[in-house]
Amino acid sequence: MTDAALDSADCRIGVRAGHSIIHVTVWHPQWGSAKTAALRAGLFGAAVSPDAASSDGDATPDVAVARQLLEDALGVPTVATWIGSIKVTDHSPEHAVSMADLGIRVDRMASSAKDPDGNPTHTELRMEVDGADATVRTIVPLAPTVAPGHDRHVAVTLHIDPFRSTDLTGAQVRSTVLALEDALSATVRENHAGLLVAVVHQEGAGTGQPGAGLDGVGRQDAVTLHYYLGVGAGDGVVDLDHLLNSLRATVSTWEIGEASLDDEVDPTWSAVQRYRV
Repeated sequence: MTDAALDSADCRIGVRAGHSIIHVTVWHPQWGSAKTAALRAGLFGAAVSPDAASSDGDATPDVAVARQLLEDALGVPTVATWIGSIKVTDHSPEHAVSMADLGIRVDRMASSAKDPDGNPTHTELRMEVDGADATVRTIVPLAPTVAPGHDRHVAVTLHIDPFRSTDLTGAQVRSTVLALEDALSATVRENHAGLLVAVVHQEGAGTGQPGAGLDGVGRQDAVTLHYYLGVGAGDGVVDLDHLLNSLRATVSTWEIGEASLDDEVDPTWSAVQRYRV
């Protein structure tokens, strides 16, 4: 718990909406220098005396304390799922909101991030991945709280060789990628073993040759499918090693480039955190 003198309800929070999460800058009236006394008095009245707000009595803004204040107010799972970067400041941020208002915003995001069946929705963004332009499709929210117990990260990477795919149109290449994705996802789904959380299409350098790459132009485009496997509550027994062998057999059927499957234990979903923006 935080220091009893710090009430999370007193926080003023700067909010910057990300693509699927909220980044925050936290200020508490007991953080900062004596010059903030007038602002404190204006916000909280007699609850904070300007005379008591000397620099000697003020606490230093601390990210760990800010996180604890957020977790006390919103709950640990909510912060882990919906809050991105956490910064602190010694003065009230511009256009700041209260902790209660932040909670309302988070609740609104959470309610809109489910399809009619209660499953996570998806979002798509453009970003640079390892020096290449990429299109990234992820579930929302992209966080382990979506699937507790699913901590085995499986990354399937499919390379698209322009020479092997020269007889295919861009649409045919896309269909080939989607067919393998569907086959892998069906295997995971049938075993009740996890979910596909992100698909990353990295674009290769252009060649101008038709049929080379997902868009008809490109060299060695790559598509990476990120799965998280495991056993959740009520899922029963899942033989992950057997499942991985089945997935490897499916990946081995890829014919228009190199393909690989790598797996690792990753309980924090660190492998896909870069796409959580």
